[in-house]
Amino acid sequence: MDSQKKLGIEEESTPVDRRRYQRLIGRLIYLSHTRPDIGFAVSAVSQFMHSPTEEHMEAVYRILRYLKMTPGKGLFFRKTENRDTKKSSFKRYEVSYVYRRAIGHSAPNRYLQGDFDMIGGATALTEAEVIKVAMDIVTHFFHSNSCGIHLNHGDLLEAIWSWIGIKAEHRQKVAELLSMMSSLRPQSPERKLKWVVIRRQLQQELNLAEAVVNRLQTVGLRFCGAADQALPRLRGALPADKPTRKALDELADLFSYLRVWRIEKHVFIDALMPPTESYHRDLFFQIYLMKENNPGSLKEGVLLAIGGRYDQLLREMCFASKSNPPGAVGVSLALETVIQHSSMDIRPFRNEVGINVLVCSRGGGGLLEERMELVAGLWEENIKAEFVPVSDPSLTEQYEYANEHDIKCLVIITDTGVSPTDFVKVRHLELKKEKEVERENLVKFLHSIATQFRNLSIWN
Repeated sequence: MDSQKKLGIEEESTPVDRRRYQRLIGRLIYLSHTRPDIGFAVSAVSQFMHSPTEEHMEAVYRILRYLKMTPGKGLFFRKTENRDTKKSSFKRYEVSYVYRRAIGHSAPNRYLQGDFDMIGGATALTEAEVIKVAMDIVTHFFHSNSCGIHLNHGDLLEAIWSWIGIKAEHRQKVAELLSMMSSLRPQSPERKLKWVVIRRQLQQELNLAEAVVNRLQTVGLRFCGAADQALPRLRGALPADKPTRKALDELADLFSYLRVWRIEKHVFIDALMPPTESYHRDLFFQIYLMKENNPGSLKEGVLLAIGGRYDQLLREMCFASKSNPPGAVGVSLALETVIQHSSMDIRPFRNEVGINVLVCSRGGGGLLEERMELVAGLWEENIKAEFVPVSDPSLTEQYEYANEHDIKCLVIITDTGVSPTDFVKVRHLELKKEKEVERENLVKFLHSIATQFRNLSIWN
C-alpha cells in the first residue's frame, strides 16, 4: 500500500461489491494477528467497509500481493500435539475513524471508534472482560449508575421467535421494529409507552394476529428486565431444548462473572433485543447512557458501545482452509458520542506502572474468581495485569501464556493465599527470582519492581 496516498470517499468513485470487500477485510484482520506488518494498512482499508469503491479494492489487492511476495514474514508458533485453541489467547486494541454512508446524497459520516477484541479463551469469561474494559472507559466519563448493560443471546432470540410463533419471513422486519425500543431500559415507563406504537405497526405492516402480538408484548413486559430476575423466568417459560439451555447458561455465567468484577447494577436481559451486527450469533450486548432524574438532562437511550461473540464470522472466513479458528469476542465504543455527552472535564489517564503481570493459580480448581478479583484490584492501582481466560488452567499452560505474551512477572495464588492477610508468590522469569509477599503489600512490591528493576536486594 502506497504510504503517500491517502484513501477517502469521492462522490464520483465507482462502488464495488460490499460483501466481497467485507469478506476480504475480515480475512485480513484475522491474518494481521500473526502478520503485524500489515496492521496499519488493514486498519486504513477497514474504514470503508460500508461504502467501498474501486480505489479501496485496489488497496486491498496491493496488500494481498504484498502477502504473496513475503510468505516468510510474520509470527510463527511451534507445533504441538495438543491443539486445543482455547489455551491460546491474544488481544487487539485499536482507535480509528470509521465511515458510514449518509442518507441521500450527503457525504459519508466519519466517526471515531475504539475497538477491543479477544481471540481465544472461554465463552462468557471473555465477554465479561470486554464488557469490563468498555465499562472502565465509559465510567471515566460517566457515573456507573448512569450506564445500562443490555444482554442477549442469538439462540435465545431464536427460541423466543419460535415460542411466540413469528414466521421466518417476518423476523427481520419484527426485529427492526423492536430495535426502536432497544435503547429504552426494560420495565421503564418509556418502554411500556413505546409498545403502543410497536403494536400498531406490527399489526398494520405485517398483519400479525393479535394473539401473536400479545405474546410478543408479554415477553417484553415479563421476561425482559434485571438479569437476576429475568433469567429464572425465562428458564421456567421456554422449552428446555439444548440450544436454549446453552444460551441461558451462558447468560447466567456472564452475569456471574460481571458480579465478580462488581458490575451488577443496571445489567438487564433484553430477550427481544436484536443484534446490531449480523455476525453476532451467540452472546451480544449493548451499553447505553441511561436517563438521569434531573430536569433537562440527557435523554434515555444514548448508545455508547456494542459488542458480542463473532465465532461464526471466523468460521466463514476459514471455511476454505478447513481450519478450526479460535473463538473471538469484541466491543466497539462510540468515542465521539462518549466525549460529546460527558458533562465533566476530561481527566488525563495516568500512565501505567511499567510492568506487565500475569495472575496465576496453582491448585484450588483454577481459583477463577480469585484471579479475576486480584486482576481487577491491580487494574484499579493502574498496574497492567492479565489472567489466562479459562476456568482451570494448569500452571504449565499459564507459563506458556506468559511466554507467548512476553510477560515476565507472575503473581501465583493458591487456595491458602486468597485473603488479604495471606501471602502470594511473585516470580520474575527473566531475573529468575521469586519472593513471598503479603497480599496487602503486593501493589507496593510490584511498584518497586517497576522502578528498581536492577535492584536485586528487593527480592531478599
